[in-house]
Amino acid sequence: MPIQKFGHVIFAGLLSLFLFLPSGALAQRTPSCQTVFFKVVLNANDNYERELGGGLLFRVRSEKGLGWSVDIVPGEENTKDYIYPVNLPLRFNSNQTLGPGNGETIQSSLSHPHEMNFLLDRRDYDRISALVPNVLSDPDRTLPEYTNAVENARKGSLKIAIASYKTDSKADRKADRKTAALTHIKLRVGITLPPDFQLAPGLTPWPASCPR
Repeated sequence: MPIQKFGHVIFAGLLSLFLFLPSGALAQRTPSCQTVFFKVVLNANDNYERELGGGLLFRVRSEKGLGWSVDIVPGEENTKDYIYPVNLPLRFNSNQTLGPGNGETIQSSLSHPHEMNFLLDRRDYDRISALVPNVLSDPDRTLPEYTNAVENARKGSLKIAIASYKTDSKADRKADRKTAALTHIKLRVGITLPPDFQLAPGLTPWPASCPR
């Protein structure tokens, strides 16, 4: 067989192989994201804070014995919550609360993982936060613009699994009853970030699929 014809046969064979490869095999060539894992152990009224990199802090803050709230904030402007604006529903969302509130009991809140997305930079935060009041007041008209902005924003994802927790009953004198209070909680935290995100020292990345 002439060399030129032999080369054409090889090329055709490789092309056929490429076309019929499973999509998963091709996806493996694309850059993956990175996930970091760590544990958090808290007693009642304890707070937790950890640097993620990129100027961001992951925080778990006490709610005075009623549980804890979770946020991710820029270290220099720690009143700006990068989780809230990109997770529906925007009103009465209990996903950032570990404990009772917004119709949740302690048991119902802590019986499942809490999963949410979060923003990575101030520009996306400012743009999407400006759309939130309009979505709350007129969702039928403004939701598409908001959804498109969230989809195009640079994001990470957060998953918090509750490994265990303890409660203690306390007297409620006004209601003449006993209510449960959270006294201890153990969390397993997984945070997924783009491959180019510069992690803070002490965080070991693992390959992961990118959040949508």
